[in-house]
Parts: sequence; structure tokens; C-alpha cells
Amino acid sequence: MNLRTWVWLSLLLFPALAACAEKKDLSPPPLNPHPKEALHVTVTFDHPEDAKRYIVTMKALYQNQQRECGYFDPLRGGGSFVYPQGTFDIPNESRDPKQARFNIYLDRYNEDNCNWELAAPYFLVRDTLTGRDALGHWGIRGDLAPGTEYKAICQFQADDDPQSCYGRWPMPDVSHYSRVPITVHVSEDSALLRPRVPGVFSQRNFVKPVTTDTAPSPPAASSGD
Repeated sequence: MNLRTWVWLSLLLFPALAACAEKKDLSPPPLNPHPKEALHVTVTFDHPEDAKRYIVTMKALYQNQQRECGYFDPLRGGGSFVYPQGTFDIPNESRDPKQARFNIYLDRYNEDNCNWELAAPYFLVRDTLTGRDALGHWGIRGDLAPGTEYKAICQFQADDDPQSCYGRWPMPDVSHYSRVPITVHVSEDSALLRPRVPGVFSQRNFVKPVTTDTAPSPPAASSGD
């Protein structure tokens, strides 16, 4: 079969594969009306005067990566699984402009099957005069244990490049018009993170490699050979 025939068959089969994709409902499950498991997080401006110009917002990503909860899309990136997920605004419950307070619920959803779990929260520091947002690279599991504290400096540049808060790696020495130091604190009375549920790409879902301890012994050579 020549190349032209392969191309022609591919053009015919590709729409058919897309039509056969078993799409599932990826809408979020119902909200838990009485959530109790929360991360109580405060973000404080180290320089109180910064609160006159800057504000803090918080978002959280909830998702599920269990194979039975998604579907395979042959048109996405050459073929990949699509999983339910969504990013949601977390309201600031503080009236003090110098300190924002957020409750990030671990039990926002509470389904037995295909439950949406908290994947990662993250904060943004917004310059209210320019509308620029500096993204805080915070929210990995080590940051979210009760009593932990994370410090960062949010640097703002007079350009359209992404603005960032530097706490996990050195801040670049570039032209800027403002640097805003902040402290993120997870309250001691926060809930503990739930154990991770193995996802499709978890090591637990793959066949374990055979080791010398578990590999069967080779058969003994027969004396008649």
C-alpha cells in the first residue's frame, strides 16, 4: 500500500474514530451543602502600605483522573484521555485589606464515584492600578500541611510578560516598578489532606517490573541434551 493510499484512508477513518469516542458527562457533581474539611489560609502583606494598591485573590483546581471517569478523545493531542476538572474562585472572607483569609474545602464535593478532589490551590496578587496579576507558585502538598508558612516576593514589570511571585526559586534581576513581599500561612486547625487516589498514570496502575527476587528460576538443564 503506497503513501497516498495511507493518507486517504487516514482522512476517511479519523472522523469515524472521533465519532466513536465515548464521551461522558464531565460536569461537576453536586456541591456538598455542609463542607467541614477546610484549609484555612491567610495571605498577609508584609508591608501594610501595599494593601492600598494590591489585593489577593485565590483559586483552586478540582479534578479527577480515574480512567472510568473520563473518556478518550482521538482528536486531542493525537489522542488522549479527557478528565473532569474545573477551577473555582475562593472568596476572601477578611475585611482587613492587609490580610486575606480563605477557606479551601477538601470536601467541596462528596461523591462516592468519580469524586472531584482538590488538586491544587493558588493565589494571585493584583495591581489594582494596572490590572496586572502576579501568580504565586504555591500549593503543592508540602505547602498545605497545617502550620506551614510560605514567603514570596511578587514582582511587577511594566510590560505584558507574565508577572510572578518568587518564593521557590531566585527572583530574576530585571527592570520592575514594584516588589510586594507576602506571607502565606496555613492555620494549625486546618484539615489534613486526603490520601492521594491512584490516577491513570500512577505507578500502581502499571505492571511492576520483574526483579531478581520475584523472577522464576530458569529450568534446570537436562542431562540428556
